Amino acid sequence: MSGEILSGGLSINISFSTRQFIYAVLALLAAGSMAACTLIAPPAAPVSQPQTKPPVTTETQQPAETTVAEVPPDEDGWTTVKSFSGKDGTTTPAFHISGNKWRIIWTVDTQDPEHAVFNALVYEQNGSGVPAGKVDYSPGVPPDVVIIDEGGRDYYLKIITANLNKWILDIEDYAGQSIDQPVQITEIHYKGAHYMLVSEEDETDPDAEEYVEIKNFSDSPQVIAGWELKNITKGAPSFVFPMYTPCDCSHLEHVSKCLEECYPRSICAIPPRQSIRVYTEQPQWDTGGYCFYQYPGDIWDDQVSNTAVLYNAGGHEVSRRSYEVPAGNNAAK
Repeated sequence: MSGEILSGGLSINISFSTRQFIYAVLALLAAGSMAACTLIAPPAAPVSQPQTKPPVTTETQQPAETTVAEVPPDEDGWTTVKSFSGKDGTTTPAFHISGNKWRIIWTVDTQDPEHAVFNALVYEQNGSGVPAGKVDYSPGVPPDVVIIDEGGRDYYLKIITANLNKWILDIEDYAGQSIDQPVQITEIHYKGAHYMLVSEEDETDPDAEEYVEIKNFSDSPQVIAGWELKNITKGAPSFVFPMYTPCDCSHLEHVSKCLEECYPRSICAIPPRQSIRVYTEQPQWDTGGYCFYQYPGDIWDDQVSNTAVLYNAGGHEVSRRSYEVPAGNNAAK
């Protein structure tokens, strides 16, 4: 079919197919308008899954471990961090020591002291496998306290027993000094054990083996150049650590060994996890070669208690340590 429109003598024929095209365009416009007004449906709620019970885990309870409530340090600075008890041998769970030393207070109960066995080996968690300390039971000797002069790490104990009714171990951390300062005085050996010939009359010097031991508890070298060690009880003398690590070729067998160990000179520092000693009179090269060269005479009294203080290069106190002299100790070294 076709339509005819007359206007001014002209006629325009519109075919049927043209009308279909116009209708289709109008239909599309109407559909788009309706779609624009349609609301977006909210997302469908997730399908709830049936709840399943968590897997059952079996945890081996350590009967030898006793949890200790957190308590403040006692007046001497000791805090109980863990207690263990049992009858048979075992390996304890690891425990953390925050201070620069800790101790083990132990007791045993046995009906057969002569044949009883109790050993507790101290190991550093993830360490070298070399014991850091040991508790030994001996018949007739009362239980004692074992001091471990290191800390700032995790440790565990390996217990070996025989013929015991029960054993008890209390682990106490020392909070008196924080491991935040890794260089600490760990020992004052005020009674020399070895004597030196000091004259032709065969006189002996009892103070030759006095020393103060200082340890680096960290995993990196600690520079101590310009630091000062002093007996503050007497007020003097004081030892100032040199700029470079001491080295003396006289105790080495070959020149090549001297060149290897002494050159080039290294800055004065304590290696990681290592100790040095500052002797009173004669240096010992296997422990650093440090010495007061106080000759003759002593620095650390063996009749009254003394206190050693370590200062850094800026004059600030880093560590201090005292020792107790047994009452009535008036004997010379």
